[in-house]
Amino acid sequence: MTNEDKISRIQSVIDHSGNEGQYYKLLEDMGDLKGDYGDYMTTEPINCDIELKRLPMADYELATALLTMLPREAHFDNGSFLRRYETGQVDAVLTRMIETLSEKTD
Repeated sequence: MTNEDKISRIQSVIDHSGNEGQYYKLLEDMGDLKGDYGDYMTTEPINCDIELKRLPMADYELATALLTMLPREAHFDNGSFLRRYETGQVDAVLTRMIETLSEKTD
């Protein structure tokens, strides 16, 4: 899948958001689901609030790990994904993914 294809798919999810499963499917379809997302994190146990502070400087790999982290957090804290979506954190990760992919295609 090209970077342009990934950008298109990510933008489609931003435009037509759904539940956590949609974000996992996006990552799976693009081959970017990070089963080892914890390896990308700097806190243990993982503190999502601290990890998300790294987003402005995240490369594509870290951004995909952060997106993998968010639905996993919801598994342990029911409702956290929706709260993060409503505050714009989920779209911020997707937007960062698009930004990093766009830098690679320029």
